[in-house]
Amino acid sequence: MERLSDLIRKIALVEIGAISVVNKKVEEFVRKLEEEGKIAEKEGTKLLADLKKTFENQKREVEEKIEEIIKKMNLATKDDVELLKKEIEELKEEIRKLKGDKE
Repeated sequence: MERLSDLIRKIALVEIGAISVVNKKVEEFVRKLEEEGKIAEKEGTKLLADLKKTFENQKREVEEKIEEIIKKMNLATKDDVELLKKEIEELKEEIRKLKGDKE
């Protein structure tokens, strides 16, 4: 079964992906408006810069919310699991030494 934290991260990636698709479509639309002379290139450039800033802010907010949800759920992180694996290996080695079995 998939871990809940992985599922939440996947949902966040889908949301970020959707934001990215919208960002790309708006960029294409702005470029089209520039080509058709409906807006000046300078306006288009500023609009796209603002859009990029908004996209980055939204992405950061989604990531922060996901991390906050995971923290509230009190789930082990990948780093937590790796640390535990390392500690288990060290304990196994200690047990082997105590048994006199140096594998």
